[in-house]
Amino acid sequence: MNTLRKAHMNESCEILKFYQKIISDIKGSEFMPKWSESYPNLEYIEDSILKGELYVNSKGSIAACAVLNNEFGHDYSNVKWHVNAKLEEIVVIHTFAVGSIGKGMGKDIFDYILKEAKKNNKKKTIRIDVIDGNVGALKVFEKWGFKYVDSLKAFNESVGLQTFHLYEILLK
Repeated sequence: MNTLRKAHMNESCEILKFYQKIISDIKGSEFMPKWSESYPNLEYIEDSILKGELYVNSKGSIAACAVLNNEFGHDYSNVKWHVNAKLEEIVVIHTFAVGSIGKGMGKDIFDYILKEAKKNNKKKTIRIDVIDGNVGALKVFEKWGFKYVDSLKAFNESVGLQTFHLYEILLK
C-alpha cells in the first residue's frame, strides 16, 4: 500500500522537476491537464508546502504528488453539488500526478486520500475539477467512483479560459 506524506520545503526543487517531467512525458497523450512550464511552478509548490497541503509519495525520488485542501481556484458556489457541504467538510484534490516510476500507485494513493478523509468525521465529500480535453483523468476519476456534477467555463491564470468538469465522491 502506498501512502502520501506531507512534502518538505527542501524537496521543492525536486517536486518542480517531477511536475516538469510529467508535463514533458504527457505531451500528445490523453492525459492533458494543460499544465505548462509556468504551472505548477516553484512558487505554487513552495506555497502549498508552507500551507501543509502538498503531499508526495517517494521511492527514492518523487513518484507522485497531490495538493489536498478545501479550496477551488474558481467560484463554484453556484454549482449544484450532490451534497451540500461547508468548506471544512470537503477535500479538494489539485495537481494530482503519478510519474512513470509510480505506475499503478495512483489508485492506492487515491484510496489513501479516501481513507484519511473518511477518518475525519467532518468530511462529507472529495471534489475535483478536470480541464476539458483531459480524457485520461476523466476516465480515471470516474473509474475510482467520482460522479459528474457539472461543467462550466472559468478563467485560470495558468491556462486561460477553459471548461472545467466538476466531479465529487461522497464520503457518507
